[in-house]
Amino acid sequence: MTDVPKALSFESRKLPENYSIRHNEPLRYQVRKAILDFLEKENYAIGDKIPSEQELMELLNVSRSTLREGLQMLEQERILITKHGLGRYLASAPKDLKFDITELLSVTEMLANYGIQVKTHLLSLETLPADQRLAHLLDLLIGESVIAIERIRHADAIPVIYSIEYIPAKKLPGPIDPKELEGSLFALLENRWGIKLDYSIATLRAVVSEGHIPSVAAADPHLPWVLLEQVNYTEQGEPIVFSCDYHRSDYIEFHLKRYRR
Repeated sequence: MTDVPKALSFESRKLPENYSIRHNEPLRYQVRKAILDFLEKENYAIGDKIPSEQELMELLNVSRSTLREGLQMLEQERILITKHGLGRYLASAPKDLKFDITELLSVTEMLANYGIQVKTHLLSLETLPADQRLAHLLDLLIGESVIAIERIRHADAIPVIYSIEYIPAKKLPGPIDPKELEGSLFALLENRWGIKLDYSIATLRAVVSEGHIPSVAAADPHLPWVLLEQVNYTEQGEPIVFSCDYHRSDYIEFHLKRYRR
């Protein structure tokens, strides 16, 4: 633990290029992310004192009020703590999650790989008639029954993923107990019914909270989320689950390895 901020390149009074503010998010989220990037890049450890507000203002080129909004978010998340008269300190590891999407994993499995205990809140579990889109994606007739599962995942009490999953009712030999949805849907399908998912076809796009995310999961209607839509198939090419997973963009990033052919 050190009470002196790390010796950084404050002489330049500029944030390095890879810390640059992004302009597609509310400022407080941009500032929060930039501070986390900065602390990670400079190898801050738990217990280290972070730079002063003045130094961070100059590094990020933002006003004091905007900076404090970002700092306040990090304090609410218990990533930073303030010791009155001494300054701010790193209290826990940053919560930003970087997922490799080249491997097919459930949301629960992805978070578990980070050692994060997930708390799942089931919003609804109902049977619906398949509309034209669901019928096309899940190889059904329009009007066939589909089980719709709506859930929110919390990581350390913060809602980070909102999801809706659709399963053809005829694929499941029995009903789903709501308590079974506190864990991985993939594991439930495999362990209870022997339905093993082998691959998926997915698309990624950005959306804002308003019109997509219920207020119980997103207090800020302008916060960007990353929507991962995918149809999950068995090894025989049978579509089993169509999922719409909304990932909170200030917490979660996706990465993948690409090859040139």
